[in-house]
Amino acid sequence: MIIFFLIVLDRIIYLCSFATGKVIFYLFNLFLFTYSVTEYAWHMEPSHQHAGGLALRAIFLAKAVSLALQAIQLRHGIPHKSTLYRQFLTSEISRINYLGYRLYRALPFLYELRCALDWSCTTTSLTMYDWLKLEDIHASLYLVKCDAVLNRAKHKQEKSKQK
Repeated sequence: MIIFFLIVLDRIIYLCSFATGKVIFYLFNLFLFTYSVTEYAWHMEPSHQHAGGLALRAIFLAKAVSLALQAIQLRHGIPHKSTLYRQFLTSEISRINYLGYRLYRALPFLYELRCALDWSCTTTSLTMYDWLKLEDIHASLYLVKCDAVLNRAKHKQEKSKQK
């Protein structure tokens, strides 16, 4: 539950373009996670080290990747307000972006949580329902464009092979 709360807090800080808060949050997150993992591993019973150690390594690896991505984000700076709500997976059309976007949309409640956070941190006259509808229209247009471009490219390759 704490990790979920930290993810939500990170998104709110990002949407508010609070760069100093992002750095402070990153350092706090780094210290908190390193301390909790070290404390947990230090006091682990020897009989539970194999099974618990494997789960701990998986969580540590996922959090290390998350912290590395946050560090890259801090290095490049928080984007301008005009591009803040843009989704990086929909920025270009490629097979990887298409599959990544489909996976992102398939994960339960992740899309809805991002939409709710974006709506609550944005000054807008849209209702939550209208915001979700607008996001759904954007997603549908992206998926149709991907389908047209990627299938058209595949269809052209098949025609050239037949000649």
